[in-house]
Amino acid sequence: MIKTIFAHRYLRRLIPAILLAAATAAQAAGTAGLEIVKDGKANAVIVTPKRANKTVTYAAQELVYHVQKATGVTLPVQTEGSGQSTGTRIYLGDTEAARAAGLDGQKLAAETFVLRTASNALYIVGKDANEKPLDQAQPFGSFNTSAGTLFGVYEWMDRDLGVRWLWPGELGTYVPKTRTVVVQPVDETISPRFFQRNVRPGLEYKFGHSALGFTPRAAEEYGREQTVFLRRYRMGRNQPMSYRHAFTDWWEKYGKDHPEWFQLVNGKRGPINPGDRYAMCVSNVELQKKIVELWKERGGDKSQGLLSFINAVENDYLGSCECEHCRAWDGPQPPDRDKYYAPNFKVYGTHFMSDRYARFALEIQKLAAKENPNAAVIGYVYFNYFQAPTSDIKLNSNVILGFCPSAGWYPRTDDEHQWYKDQWDGWKKTGARVFVRHNYFLDGYSMPFIVAHQFADDFQYQAKGGMFGTDFDSLTGQWSTQGPTLYLLMRLHTHPEAPVDKLLAEYYSGFGPAAEQVKAYFDFWEKYTMDNRQLITDVFYDRVAIRWRTWAKAAHRVFPENCFAAGEELLAKAEAAAKNDPESAARVAFLRTGLTHAKLCSKVAALLTQADPQSTPERGKAALEELLRFRRAHEREWFSNLSHSAWVEDISWKLSNETKQEPEYYP
Repeated sequence: MIKTIFAHRYLRRLIPAILLAAATAAQAAGTAGLEIVKDGKANAVIVTPKRANKTVTYAAQELVYHVQKATGVTLPVQTEGSGQSTGTRIYLGDTEAARAAGLDGQKLAAETFVLRTASNALYIVGKDANEKPLDQAQPFGSFNTSAGTLFGVYEWMDRDLGVRWLWPGELGTYVPKTRTVVVQPVDETISPRFFQRNVRPGLEYKFGHSALGFTPRAAEEYGREQTVFLRRYRMGRNQPMSYRHAFTDWWEKYGKDHPEWFQLVNGKRGPINPGDRYAMCVSNVELQKKIVELWKERGGDKSQGLLSFINAVENDYLGSCECEHCRAWDGPQPPDRDKYYAPNFKVYGTHFMSDRYARFALEIQKLAAKENPNAAVIGYVYFNYFQAPTSDIKLNSNVILGFCPSAGWYPRTDDEHQWYKDQWDGWKKTGARVFVRHNYFLDGYSMPFIVAHQFADDFQYQAKGGMFGTDFDSLTGQWSTQGPTLYLLMRLHTHPEAPVDKLLAEYYSGFGPAAEQVKAYFDFWEKYTMDNRQLITDVFYDRVAIRWRTWAKAAHRVFPENCFAAGEELLAKAEAAAKNDPESAARVAFLRTGLTHAKLCSKVAALLTQADPQSTPERGKAALEELLRFRRAHEREWFSNLSHSAWVEDISWKLSNETKQEPEYYP
């Protein structure tokens, strides 16, 4: 008995020492990294669970594709337990080996993953849903499927393969060539920085002149490539949430019985004219109760653990109710409320209502919290309720606000840029959670309109200031002319603190020996854009053009034909530098296609713009036919989302009588 007790005590002391020695040995073995491809030969196998879900299956495909692109080697994929293999193993998802190593992806938070190396293995284990990882929810194209293992694969490829996704498609996928791939030692658990990461895909623009856009088959293929591209940048969100302008059909539903829920303007409730847009009487308690009642009917009061979202986003219309109760909620009118708004802008001179709408969101949240403490109200700060409140109103973290500037298009002056930062700070001080809901990426049409550094400064300031998420409207897909800005838009979602020029250097590295010349090319266009801020402002004011919708009315004024020569010369230098590197040369040619396209668009704009009374469909017929031939010849290069360009052109140009001129788009 004594000997047995002694033996047990000895083992209890010895086992920790054995485990420590094993861990030390494993760590020492992994110090130099794990070779998964060595001298052009596979030295590893990818192992998936016996019942791999759709996310893990796709993650394995992505891993095989990128390693093959880097090395020419196709890593074998096998189901756990289906065969014997030696060498390194890359375990993806919920394998038995991962569980034996103490890794359980289903216990992680949504979209979270673990990267861990052992003596002969790399584990990539995430929180995964068994749904298609590329499925997007409508209407805004958000990814709702938790794809932690897939995100882990992308993180590893970013770190150890040096993969850079420059734009959608094969040519835009840059992977440095190598004969040996080494997994560096790692043991990290990583979650997305932001609750939501969304760039609306811009694939459903409506326009009358279909010949201007993609052909149907090309549109489908482009959409598929862009969807893959967006997922590679880990677009998604921690849980589904739905919001849009919430009350667009309420007058039809409730106006007869409850006119008091709607705006009071000039003594009348509801739309000023039949069919007009309208705002709500947000101080009305019964309106607030109805919003909460509808949320309860959808089961919002029964959610457990997760946030339960209530959509309280005002209609796409100025706040306008003049009733005494709403006016009583307003804070002091800020003296600078019109300082950065053009006199012809609809917000200019209107009554300031930010405190009113902040309180509207808070009252709804307080009502709903009685039913469910996780109730979270979503609203916008927009139009004449965009500027920060002036009454020191205090909100809370279950009030979620989309920061949607109605003006402030890039490029900005320094003081204007600071003013918009001040508004962000003012809303953050209320205690609400704030997400970016910009429309700025609808700007620029097909032109080489580059605002990379100013945009990045904005994004990084907001990220540092507690940004809850993003929802950018929308991706216009001008990859060949606005590449650096779009690259930052994507890359900052995963590396928000990284030095901007370091991120841009990644983009330029994709052009190989022409990297320096391509940088000079885009530096030229960024300087051109920033230096012409006043011209852009004046032209759009003069032409009564809209930055997000009728850019093609003014494109030739901002980018006249004679401005393109300098860019063409700089591209010629890049072409010369890349001539002995076929892949880099093809990427420079991609930029050349975009510049030629922009020049053709400017030419047509000068002849067909609706801003010119002399324009007729016949006047620009030859130039338009030249543009269309060019688009048909190059559409599958994905240099531009041609359907977005067509959407802008359809109400910017005087086209043939067969073209339907749609009214201003109302989402």
